[in-house]
Parts: sequence; C-alpha cells; structure tokens
Amino acid sequence: MHISFEIAERIRLKKAQYCRFVDTKQWESFKRLTLPHAKFIFYGVDGKVLHEFSSTEDLLGPTVRLLEGARTSHRVCNSELSLVSERRVCAIWAMEDYLVFPAHNGNPGSAMRGYGHYYETWEKHGDDWFLAKLELHRQILSSFVLPSGDTQANADGLS
Repeated sequence: MHISFEIAERIRLKKAQYCRFVDTKQWESFKRLTLPHAKFIFYGVDGKVLHEFSSTEDLLGPTVRLLEGARTSHRVCNSELSLVSERRVCAIWAMEDYLVFPAHNGNPGSAMRGYGHYYETWEKHGDDWFLAKLELHRQILSSFVLPSGDTQANADGLS
C-alpha cells in the first residue's frame, strides 16, 4: 500500500522525538510516543536477544537507571516506511548511538558506540500514530574505558 506523505512525516517526527526524548531524559514525553503495551527487543551483534520488555514501563525502569548521569546521542536515518494497513505502518531505520557513562564508585568512565537498524511497528489509535513494537538489531557495537580524568568524553577511540 502507498503511504501518504502526511503519515510518513508524522512517524518520522515521532521517531526524531523518540531519540531526543531519550537523549534529554524526557521520560514522560517518551511514554506519549508509545503504546503502554509496546514490545521492545534488543539484539546483540551475534543476533542473540540481550533484553526484552513487554511494556513501555518495563523498558523505562532499567533504562532510566542505566542512563542516570550518562550523556547520549541517538541518530536515525534512511527511513523505510511501509503502510501495511490503514492503521499499521512498518518502519526500518538505520541507527547510531553513542553513550558516555561517568566514572562511578572508583571505576573509570566508559563509552559505547553502536550501529544497526530499528525494525518497528507503528499503530494508529484515534487520530495519531504510536510505537507498538521495536526491535533493535545491532551490526557493530564498540565499548571502551575513558582515559583517567576524561570527563568531557573525548571517547572516539582516537584520543
């Protein structure tokens, strides 16, 4: 089925907000993008399931704790959107994320950078679209310890 420009742009806007709300830790705003019973599955580079959550609340509990004090940047691009019914869109996005964690309890700071693809299902409820299912399949994931005293996260692996 042909997806209209309006539907495609609405879902692209919401995915951009998804990234921004995670990076700025706006968790209440994040919740408004998803269905309460949305499914989230995260796969490692080896294809094995790393984490699986059966609701937005289940996802946010550990996510909020993990990202406490961290600085993050999430990017998506190259959207592939397919209208599968009047009320359902499947989306694939290329993604990159970069997370920097501060030193904690005597452990040095660390960082990770990942690349992969989001596979998503968006559903229309009322007059708007909401994330119903997300799978993140990683192709590359690098992590490293920050040099001692590096609080600005010059953590590109080259400095």
